[in-house]
Amino acid sequence: MEDAKLQYFKTKLQELRKQLLEDLKNRYDEAINIGKDSGKDSADEAYNIYSRNLMLGRVETDALKLRLVEQAISRIKDGSYGVCLECGEDIEEKRLEYVPFARYCTECKSELEKKGVIKM
Repeated sequence: MEDAKLQYFKTKLQELRKQLLEDLKNRYDEAINIGKDSGKDSADEAYNIYSRNLMLGRVETDALKLRLVEQAISRIKDGSYGVCLECGEDIEEKRLEYVPFARYCTECKSELEKKGVIKM
């Protein structure tokens, strides 16, 4: 991949990283504060627990995405960015534009999902 494209994806990944860190902090804070000001009714408490678990699930998803973004930034540094980890072929730029932290080409990702090896 040419240097200009690598720089473009590096910038895109760094911006995504910054946004994910901000989202993680906000969602975590929100999850912790759910129900602090509400009454002690058992229905309210059940709803608060449900809401907190839902929000923490989103935090977990964002944390996974953050790890994938950081791994992609590392691959840019070591020169392996844009190369499928499964088959070694180039990942389509169109795919990288949509998912800049992609680890697999479209074909390999589909195959790995069918086998249940990966989910994201």
